Amino acid sequence: MIKPARHEQILSELGRRGSITVEEIVNLLGVSEATVRRDLRELEERGLIRRIRGGATLADDQDELPYPFKVTAYLAEKRRIGVAAAELIEPGWVIGCSGGTTIAQVIRALRGKRLTVVTNAVTVAAELAASPETDVVVTGGTLRSRSYEMIGHIAVQTIRDFRFDLALLGVDGLSVEHGLTTYNHLEAHVNRTFIECAREVMVVADHSKLGKVTPALITGVDKLTILVTDSGAPPELVKPFQSLGIRVVLA
Repeated sequence: MIKPARHEQILSELGRRGSITVEEIVNLLGVSEATVRRDLRELEERGLIRRIRGGATLADDQDELPYPFKVTAYLAEKRRIGVAAAELIEPGWVIGCSGGTTIAQVIRALRGKRLTVVTNAVTVAAELAASPETDVVVTGGTLRSRSYEMIGHIAVQTIRDFRFDLALLGVDGLSVEHGLTTYNHLEAHVNRTFIECAREVMVVADHSKLGKVTPALITGVDKLTILVTDSGAPPELVKPFQSLGIRVVLA
């Protein structure tokens, strides 16, 4: 396995688990311990991880991994979520759509359905480029390299020109107590604008996001209509949403 692929796999596992040992990486990648230690040293020099005795953790629990490193984390769960969420979306709807790796799976399942999608995510626009049935509006704005999403007043103003049947959002953290959260306050503002302009709000998030809190508040859960997560979500984290009347779909 070439070095960039090894680095991506290590970061993906850290995104899933938070920490990993050298021995676990050796078994995962099928390479020598010396190779693993060199990889960890390089990742630490890039500021992506923190080496600890016998392994590594993410550099900071509040740091966001770059988009490509999040793609493979919980991929099977995200695919199931994508299919389940797409089934809830009616032809003819106008959708306001953020970015994210789980959103990408929803969009793939939506290709071929007659929709209007307004998005600030270049990844969403690219996924729908080959779907002639879907009208796609890209907001413009300042591109945020960590998430491939447009932020800033241009993005916000474009969104405010629409009224959506559904705001379709990915989040980095979700809890009844702390609401919908992400890593960047400008990105949170764009997502909040989608919500303000929508009749219903759907969040798609794998179970690792439930109970997690990240620095930037998008909105409280009182704005949330539907949560689509995976069957690995612990019941004690799901029931508080259901008790508020939020529709929860376990994929």
